[in-house]
Amino acid sequence: MSSEAFDPTRNHRISREEAAGLILAFQAGAGPGTHHASAFNRSAFEQLLAQPGAAGIRIYRAQHEDGSPTMVMVAVDSEGVDLDAPTCVFAQNSHDCPPDCAGSRLSKFP
Repeated sequence: MSSEAFDPTRNHRISREEAAGLILAFQAGAGPGTHHASAFNRSAFEQLLAQPGAAGIRIYRAQHEDGSPTMVMVAVDSEGVDLDAPTCVFAQNSHDCPPDCAGSRLSKFP
C-alpha cells in the first residue's frame, strides 16, 4: 500500500507473478462467497477519463441496498481529488466475481 501523494505520472505496472501473488494472497484469507473482482467494459474507463480535468480513476468498494458488494469508479484530477460534481460521470454496474468469474485466470476461480 502506498502512502505517497497522488502522482498522475506514476507507473502502475507490475509483473504477472506479482499480480497473481497479490490476488491469491487476498483470496486465501477470504471466506466463501467473498466478492473477489469486478470487470468493467472499456467504455466505462473512457467515459470517466474523457471528463475535463480527469487524470486518473479511483475505485471504491461499495455496497448495494441488499448488502451485496460492488465497486464504484470515479475520475480524479491531477491532485487525486474526486471529480464528484452532479454533472460528473460515475461508473458501477460491473460484472462481479462471484458469480461471473469466467475468464478469471489470475485467481483460483475457473
